[in-house]
Amino acid sequence: EAGLFTERQVALLQTFADQAVIAIENVRLFTELQERNQALTVAHAQTTESLEQQTATAEILRVISQSPTDVKPVFDTIVRNAVRLCDGLSGVAFRYDGQELSVLAYHDFSSRAVELIARSYPRPPSSESMSGRAVLRREVVHVSDVTAPGPDSGSRSRQLGLDVGYRAILAVPMLRHGEPVGVINVIRREPRPFSDRQIALVKTFADQAVIAIENVRLFNELKARTADLTRSVGELKALA
Repeated sequence: EAGLFTERQVALLQTFADQAVIAIENVRLFTELQERNQALTVAHAQTTESLEQQTATAEILRVISQSPTDVKPVFDTIVRNAVRLCDGLSGVAFRYDGQELSVLAYHDFSSRAVELIARSYPRPPSSESMSGRAVLRREVVHVSDVTAPGPDSGSRSRQLGLDVGYRAILAVPMLRHGEPVGVINVIRREPRPFSDRQIALVKTFADQAVIAIENVRLFNELKARTADLTRSVGELKALA
């Protein structure tokens, strides 16, 4: 009906309006706080991941400096860190001598998986396996599910995946002046692709592996030359 609201009713609605403003402001502040928390969580995760990667890289470089005559400890460290930082099931590193791939190091493989791999290698690289394909192509091979038909699903890798119990695989070649000297594999039990960041990390590990191989080669060459010089000096002394 026609008529004014009482002052008490007007005051009551004004109170409700003020409370509504408070509610809107609270929602805005809560949303902002939630977004900031999410951003901080992501930043913290990235910082933690970056710190872990830097720690792994430093560890590998330290092992390289401590193993001038043997690449095995370096590859053990590389494969272990690659599996851990890529959320993998296990990993393996192969050395390529220009003719055959041979197992150099592996991490977290079951005894049955080790036996299967030992029976399969050394062998020439083949497009039927992810390792062989990475070496022949000189590029990263990444398959999120080896049991699914596809251009990068080799029959040997598919069968090995079924036997060992993995689905996803990442194979990164080690290249020295563009020529393959080995390959690093990381596998996952579930059909889930590796991230770009993880692929880049394994590429870094592959570069470090090449440095280790080159260091051992140079050290052995230097040792051989030193032995030759020592022998020559001895012969000169004998002649004198």
